[in-house]
Amino acid sequence: MLIVRNSKQTPPIGSTVVTNTMKRVGTVQEIFGPVSHPYISVKINKSNGKRNDPELAISENQKLYTL
Repeated sequence: MLIVRNSKQTPPIGSTVVTNTMKRVGTVQEIFGPVSHPYISVKINKSNGKRNDPELAISENQKLYTL
């Protein structure tokens, strides 16, 4: 599970989450927190489930996108 802070429009639950290189990270599972600055939980893909997977190295301040 990955928790991200929402910065612009809140995506619908079930949206695909990707990196800037279009690597699929997972899907939006839940939206919670204050309405003005919600947080989003992302269920990580099973294929990307390895904790230290070099294909999916997400840093603390990396931007993620939804499709």
